[in-house]
Amino acid sequence: MKFKRYTVYILPLIITFMGCIEDNDKLSVTPANSDAKFTYSLDPDNPNLLTFKSSPSVETWYSHWNFGDNTSAEGLEVQKTFYLKGEYDVKFKIFTEGGTAESTQTIVIDNDLTGSNLVSNGKMDNDSSWSLLSISPGVDITFQDGKATWSGGGWGQTGIYQQFNVEANKTYQIQMDVTGSGMTDCWFEVFIGSTTPSDGVDYTDGGIRLGLNTWDGCGSEPFDGPLTSLSCSVGGGDGSFEFDEDKNVYIVIRSGGANLGTSGVSIDNVTVQVL
Repeated sequence: MKFKRYTVYILPLIITFMGCIEDNDKLSVTPANSDAKFTYSLDPDNPNLLTFKSSPSVETWYSHWNFGDNTSAEGLEVQKTFYLKGEYDVKFKIFTEGGTAESTQTIVIDNDLTGSNLVSNGKMDNDSSWSLLSISPGVDITFQDGKATWSGGGWGQTGIYQQFNVEANKTYQIQMDVTGSGMTDCWFEVFIGSTTPSDGVDYTDGGIRLGLNTWDGCGSEPFDGPLTSLSCSVGGGDGSFEFDEDKNVYIVIRSGGANLGTSGVSIDNVTVQVL
């Protein structure tokens, strides 16, 4: 009886162990070049939205996409929106314990993403439509030469904001151009939230949608380009968002820290558009 009872208990362990051996064998195989091949297709209603697909011989291998604009993704089928026209070298890579394989294709985007801009005075010609959010002293914001510029530091922070309406279950995308000479111990962050901003109160509603953060690895060196390409804030998103009901929301752009650099941080061409 003891022998039969032990057989019943040990058998599942043997089966599980054999399964682990089989999985480990797959992980140790070196992927072939053909495993990294991929295809892509354009959305018929939005030529800036592409779907990328790959079919390696083992679906559980770790995979990584680099879209050529400082953004990336994981998975065998992913969607990517390119906001600006141009050529992008899209790379797909497979990783196993036995090695790697990768391939690259150049994607041509013919036009910038278009659509109605929900942000008023996104050209930053002046402070019209924007309200000042004074959180703590040390940082100033000026509107000049078609840009809004944050300067100073002293561990203070200041923001600007405005309100607009969004519709339920629609995906929206934030974009803006950002330039700076390099910050020291600083952050620059964009939020979309439904809480009304209040002077003297740090704004965090909705979480960071896009951001620069010197502790997270960006903003210390001079920068110039779309914030979606430069953003690196830990916990931040890719600038896209949606709500499950119609809402009045606020876009809040705030920056602060020790030293925002000799020329500060400037933004222009702020947009929020439906994808």
